[in-house]
Amino acid sequence: MAKQSSSNAGRAAEILILLGQAGRRGMALAALAEATDEAKSSVHRTLVALADHGLVVQSGNRGNYRLGAGTYALALRSPGLNEIVASYRPALIEITASTQLSTYLMARSGLETVCLDYQNGQIAAQPYVSGIGGRIPLGVGVSGSCILAQMDARSRERCLSLNKDTLADWGIPLSLIEEEVESFKLHGFVRGIRRSAGIESLTLTVPLVDDDLRGMEAAISLMAPLNMLDEAAEQKAVATMQAAIAEARRQAEIAPRAEGS
Repeated sequence: MAKQSSSNAGRAAEILILLGQAGRRGMALAALAEATDEAKSSVHRTLVALADHGLVVQSGNRGNYRLGAGTYALALRSPGLNEIVASYRPALIEITASTQLSTYLMARSGLETVCLDYQNGQIAAQPYVSGIGGRIPLGVGVSGSCILAQMDARSRERCLSLNKDTLADWGIPLSLIEEEVESFKLHGFVRGIRRSAGIESLTLTVPLVDDDLRGMEAAISLMAPLNMLDEAAEQKAVATMQAAIAEARRQAEIAPRAEGS
């Protein structure tokens, strides 16, 4: 016997969960009514409301119902670039203040790595990017290796395949990137050396592991003149970066709660 009462929100949530479990094949109205123990008329009204918002679609006039594109868009919504910069600029400031070295907030944009923000340190090193908005092919810079390491193997291999000729033009062998990816898997950050404008520099890159990024690969890089930092200093710099990133993420999580209180 169908339930006599149920909140509209509860019924909608139950239907979305069932359709998510059903996958591509979807479910018929009768099956949804049976699974939710609701009257067909009630389930149909809820489906119509969900469809109006793009959360549910139906195959034909009497076909099965499936999750709509609106559901995936909502689930996979990436934060705006301004949100990312606002969240992690304090980390850049902290890292640069502690190390006196320049730091860069980098993110993947297609087959490129783009600079979203940076802080200039007192000790200069030669970067590839010229500032905010600067772009380089994914993998040319050390931040690109860190970003590639965060991707699933299939996506990473595809990106490297598409960038193969470009990387060769920049003089970056695939073997170098592969070594840096493997190092990331072992250590959780990437240490690499690159030559820009004839000057070799050391780059340490730490990933932004943040559920709010929703699939957007990003990282913070620190650049130092080659041979300036010994092994202990490098480890200390990485620890400083990781602590600053964690604190920035914590403060970003606190801010919305404070605004709503």
